[in-house]
Amino acid sequence: MPVYRVFGTKYHNYYTIIEAADQFEAVDLANALPETEWNSILTDDVIEATDVYLNEDTSNELQLNI
Repeated sequence: MPVYRVFGTKYHNYYTIIEAADQFEAVDLANALPETEWNSILTDDVIEATDVYLNEDTSNELQLNI
């Protein structure tokens, strides 16, 4: 039976509070913040498969990259 390497994505949502003159400045200021200034929002998102490739004897490669 063939073996496949499946890549997935799980999104994380965050928020921060910004004082700004308008929404455009708020976006600019928020984008300039370090990651530690953002608060995570708990969600029930699951990992969603995004790409699938036939796994052509890459067991050695996988062991080296882990």
